[in-house]
Amino acid sequence: MKTKTIIVIFIGLLLAMIAGSVYLAFTTERADKSIVSVPAPDGKYKAVRLRVSGSKPEPFCVDTIAVYLSVFPDSFAASERNYEVYGGACPPPDKAGALPKIEWIDNNSLRITYAVADPAKPPRLKDRDASLFVDVTYVKAQ
Repeated sequence: MKTKTIIVIFIGLLLAMIAGSVYLAFTTERADKSIVSVPAPDGKYKAVRLRVSGSKPEPFCVDTIAVYLSVFPDSFAASERNYEVYGGACPPPDKAGALPKIEWIDNNSLRITYAVADPAKPPRLKDRDASLFVDVTYVKAQ
């Protein structure tokens, strides 16, 4: 093969990849994200709830709660899963605004009240944060 033919094929493939990326960017719906941060009484730690939801290709909604030092930004919850203490499907629509509920009992104790949306997929629960200084208790809402 000639060098010119190889260059033309390479440029054609590159243009096809760019066109595909542009098409996906315009036709794919972005997920909605909401972040709620609840600092500990002493302000050293914070619990951050991240809710990610969307409607295409099929409706979904996921809640996660991460616990980490207050010096880190709230957006840290979306990129670092090591700090996650709770993760599961969003609660039923009648409880979606209030749950999961985050309450600090004291500087190193956190209580999370949650509801199970799908009994076949129970939430992931950890009883301690990544630093092992914050104890987490869970209350299942009725």
